Amino acid sequence: MIRVPFFRSLRSKLLLASLLIEATMLALLVGNGMRLIEAQLEHQLEVRIQAIELAYKTAVAVPLAARDYATLRDILDGWQVSADVSYLAVTDPRGQVLAASGWDGTGGLPEASHGFNGSGVYHVVFDVQLQGQVYGAVHYGLSTSYIEAAKAALFRQGSLIALVELSLSFLLLIATGYWLTRHLVNLAEASARVADGDFSVRLDYRTRDEVGLLAHSFNAMTDAVRQRIAELSDSEQRFRAIADHTYAWENWFGPDGRLRWVNPAVERLTGYTPQECLALEDFPLPLVLPDDRELVLNQHQWALAGQTGQDLEFRVQRKDGQVIWVAMSWQPIHADNGSSLGYRSSLRDITVQHFVTEELAFHASHDPLTGLYNRRAFESQLTRSLEDAARSREKVILVYIDLDQFKAVNDACGHSAGDSLLQSLAQAMQARFSFGYLARLGGDEFGLIMRGVSLDEAVRRSQLIIDDIRAMPFTWEGKVFRIGASIGIVESSAGLATITDLLIAADTACYAAKERGRNRVQVFVPTDDYFRARQAEFMSLPQISAALEQGRFALYHQRYRALRPDQRDHLEILVRMVGEDGRIIAPAYFIPAAERYNLMPFIDRWVIENTCRAIAGWVAAGASALPRVAINLSGATLADEELPGFIRSTFSRYAIDPACISFEITESCAIARIERAFEFIDFAHSLGCALALDDFGSGLSSFGYLKQFKVDYLKIDGMFVKHADSDAADRAVVESMVRVAQVHGLATIAEFVGSEAVLGVVQELGVGYAQGFAVHVPSPLPETVPVFEGGEPQADGVSCSAASA
Repeated sequence: MIRVPFFRSLRSKLLLASLLIEATMLALLVGNGMRLIEAQLEHQLEVRIQAIELAYKTAVAVPLAARDYATLRDILDGWQVSADVSYLAVTDPRGQVLAASGWDGTGGLPEASHGFNGSGVYHVVFDVQLQGQVYGAVHYGLSTSYIEAAKAALFRQGSLIALVELSLSFLLLIATGYWLTRHLVNLAEASARVADGDFSVRLDYRTRDEVGLLAHSFNAMTDAVRQRIAELSDSEQRFRAIADHTYAWENWFGPDGRLRWVNPAVERLTGYTPQECLALEDFPLPLVLPDDRELVLNQHQWALAGQTGQDLEFRVQRKDGQVIWVAMSWQPIHADNGSSLGYRSSLRDITVQHFVTEELAFHASHDPLTGLYNRRAFESQLTRSLEDAARSREKVILVYIDLDQFKAVNDACGHSAGDSLLQSLAQAMQARFSFGYLARLGGDEFGLIMRGVSLDEAVRRSQLIIDDIRAMPFTWEGKVFRIGASIGIVESSAGLATITDLLIAADTACYAAKERGRNRVQVFVPTDDYFRARQAEFMSLPQISAALEQGRFALYHQRYRALRPDQRDHLEILVRMVGEDGRIIAPAYFIPAAERYNLMPFIDRWVIENTCRAIAGWVAAGASALPRVAINLSGATLADEELPGFIRSTFSRYAIDPACISFEITESCAIARIERAFEFIDFAHSLGCALALDDFGSGLSSFGYLKQFKVDYLKIDGMFVKHADSDAADRAVVESMVRVAQVHGLATIAEFVGSEAVLGVVQELGVGYAQGFAVHVPSPLPETVPVFEGGEPQADGVSCSAASA
């Protein structure tokens, strides 16, 4: 029950105020009454003074004029007998007292009084005249004690009446105050119960006065509050069902920037409870890593200024010290009247996504095997370096590194060994070239961008990496390999200012390093004849591509003359490129570029396709005898894993008898791709085709590999044949090759038979077939089976090798 101290209650305040007002009014009433009585008594006093003055003037005028002082004294004594006259005196014009009654004569006579002064005696002075002449003055004192007594009696009576009235009023006000305020106490108690959550309280006052109206309004208010509380409770339950169980970390910041609310998800993300977050100053800045706080603080200001944003990424340190990445989105919120309520923000953990993004970004710019930059990143960096160099007038040096004998590791030990070797070499190059931008461009090729060093210094450092690679033996499963490297270097200049220019120049220089002995550094010199020739090869690339697209190639053939009567002639297919003007372009002008820039597989397929079409045409024309047709395959084509399927489908499409086809592969290509060579030889034999090992003797270990290659023909390299008639050493080499071939049951073909003398020598040595200008000058492949001198019909063939030109 609510109890209010009496002196602090509304009842006491009403009582005190009423009493003060009533006391004031009574005081004014009594005071005004006394004033009126006093004025009335003073008026009566004035009337009496006038009456006395008239009587005294008449009585004393004659004795005073006659100077009958004894009579004058008797008159004064008779008047002084009056109770209200305290003294009488008559003076001459000079102020000398002539007669007095009730006056002791000490001191001077009092001055005449002016108004009622409350002294008890009112002093009066007036002149005595007779026939217009002043004979003196009368002085007397009139007692006013009756006025004072009347006033005192009136005050006592008024005060007594006021006291009684105040007492009665006090009792009445107490009763009235209690009657009025008892409802307020009940209202206060009911309000307290409502404040405690009891909305069932009711005030049952059925009066029609203000108290009844107040009770009715209070009951309506409690009903409205109860309904509103129920609605808010339901709304809060829905809100908490959503907000408290939302997976994201949700915040509400007020217009002052302080945190007003945070959902429980914050504890899952940060380890801090909502209560701890609400207690933190400048939340969430204490959780944000120092490097990101300025970013988050700016976002906070933007949001409070009414701006919207999303996916602001920053780092947060959890309570356990772990750092996570979060992404924040925020939206200002406003009341119905448009005033700002601050803003709400939503944060989600993107640590995994961020690391995945970083990993994807890393993999987008790095080689997954070695961890070095990849070709894409390398070219982007080279572009930036060239742009910077153009502004600063510096030089950019590009280093192109190609490993030597790397394929031998892959072929002998598998790709796992090759991958391990590449990783080791990458670490060695990173240690040596920590100052440059090192990247793996593909396979066993690496690139390096250097700035701020001279060309001589770049050459010196490149030679050091070659020395490091050569000095690092690689061991795999007991096998030891020594790897080398060839390096091409180019320096940017006015004529070499683009990525393409530099990469081509560096690749060309690297290729030159390999051709000139490997394990060396070659600087690209634009004026060098070698590089000019390579530049011409590169310039022919568009022509080769256009010829492939437009089919501007022509098949030629050259006879293999049988040197024994029990054998028939064969022919080899050669290829020529037809210029846009119809001019025939010899292989020497496009084959090297096609081999270098990996276009030979396309040309070889064109040759195979069109050779089979020609053979099918001969058969359709009624040809009965088809000699064997030799088709050359380049090393790149030999490495094509889809080549067997292409040959099989082409033979099937044109109904080709495989027995009339012989494939030629050079000794160097077979050794360089030995596993693929073995696979293709087995495939060709499974079809029924013959195999020829071209340029035999050009390698240092030709005889050693001969037992491994299960071929049908050996084509003796032309460098031993062309001078066999005059050079005994060449003759001896040819003779030994023939004997070895005979031991292995292989037929032999001598290339570059350019004269009758050489033809006689090779026939004498036992060579089975002769090929060269002395036998047949290459000519276009006819639409019918060609007939050579001697009447032997020959089958068409296809050649894509420059060596057969």
